[in-house]
Amino acid sequence: MTIHLLAGTGARPGRAGGVGRGRAPGTFGELLQGILRPSTDFLVTFPVDLYVEAAFEPDPQLDQVIVSPPHKAKSQRLATAILAHYGAHTGGWLMINSALPEGKGMASSTADLVATARAMDAAFRLHLPNRLLQRMMAEIEPSDGVMHPGITAFFHREVRLHRRMGALPQLTIAGIDDGESVDTIAFNRSRKPIPPHWADRYGQLLDELTAAVRDGDLAAVGRVSAASARLFQTFNPKPHLAEVEEICRAVGGLGTVVGHSGTCLGILLARDHPRHGANLARALKELAGLGRPLIVCRSTSKP
Repeated sequence: MTIHLLAGTGARPGRAGGVGRGRAPGTFGELLQGILRPSTDFLVTFPVDLYVEAAFEPDPQLDQVIVSPPHKAKSQRLATAILAHYGAHTGGWLMINSALPEGKGMASSTADLVATARAMDAAFRLHLPNRLLQRMMAEIEPSDGVMHPGITAFFHREVRLHRRMGALPQLTIAGIDDGESVDTIAFNRSRKPIPPHWADRYGQLLDELTAAVRDGDLAAVGRVSAASARLFQTFNPKPHLAEVEEICRAVGGLGTVVGHSGTCLGILLARDHPRHGANLARALKELAGLGRPLIVCRSTSKP
């Protein structure tokens, strides 16, 4: 498919027709992250209501993609790759607006890329398949699975879908930023010294989480997420995990959730709990006492 540019603003199928816009959610860490046999890294996505929005305006007078803000070089690279793949002899203006902090384990980089791809798709009516997008993203960096709706098990180093898991009732996350920024790309590219026999434990946790999501069992989701947070302390420790676990128990939380490759650490709260508001207020008060920046968001796991 070759993209033909039109003079003016009239849009036709397969052709540039003005500004294309795309949006992608970030995550609050992962519900589970580890290895599966035979030593394959995986994670389970946990999308939240913090988004990246992208806009792409084709400009036939440009021979390159110009991105704003300028440090979003990976999005520029993906946009350029998409144009090249579809034979578009044009450049354009790519604008990224992100509500996600960088280096915290909240999938800011992946959301940038997915929002960029969706903006390109809208601008040119590409119907860009996720399989192709994953291949292009794999050339750039390890990535979360937020291009897929709902909760998924995802091979992030390979940028490949493992398992669609479905959706959950909405959860509130009361959390903190428990450290300095982490180079999540370098972290996810490096092999972790996870003992091979742990793969059996992670496989069991993934099966438990799959059943919990299927059944809408939020208590089981919280147990698996908390177990994953504790297991990963060996590789990227959260200084305040023990204190947050204690606060979680005190406020009736479901369990803890962490950015395994970042610094975010939070408590899962069921939004349909009759004391949700009071529990959230108490959790935030107790978390504020830890002296770390607060983070509050909601899950958006429904497709």
